Amino acid sequence: MAGCKDDSTSMVSHATDPEKVPTMTTSDVQTVISDSGHTRYRIAAPSWNMFEEAKEPHWTFPEGVTCEELDNNYNTVSTIKCDSAYFDKNKSLWKLVGNVHITNVSGDIVTTDELMWDQHLHKLYSNAFIHIEKQGRIIEGYGYESNERLTTYQLRQVEAIFPIDERRMPHPNSGNAPQKMR
Repeated sequence: MAGCKDDSTSMVSHATDPEKVPTMTTSDVQTVISDSGHTRYRIAAPSWNMFEEAKEPHWTFPEGVTCEELDNNYNTVSTIKCDSAYFDKNKSLWKLVGNVHITNVSGDIVTTDELMWDQHLHKLYSNAFIHIEKQGRIIEGYGYESNERLTTYQLRQVEAIFPIDERRMPHPNSGNAPQKMR
């Protein structure tokens, strides 16, 4: 019997820039985060890019991310949504960008175009315009700082405070809804 065997292998070398090319890209991500055996958070994102080999390792969520905090019965108690997000692994710092929408455990609503979340300091902050709906009033301004639970906050430059009267508010689909003031 005669046979032919080629043991040689050829490899193509291709240099990649770890600052521009992700180590891993994942699509349609849905994951949960547990603490002490209890599921605490549910996270969903259309795409997640990990840059683990970059000088400053980071993750990007270019198509947005949704995070839900869950209670012991797996009910959603707070949510965070945004158009895109960036996470600096070394600093444990999140940057949420574009249509950031947060609802906390008390039902308060916070909206802004940019929000930072420092996991080491356990605080959220922003210098961007912020809109807060809390306990029957709307508060707007610039410069925001809060604890992670969004239960205690400071607004540095308050622009306006409006009481909300549900009986006098036009239905949002009626075409007579008030416009956002800036």
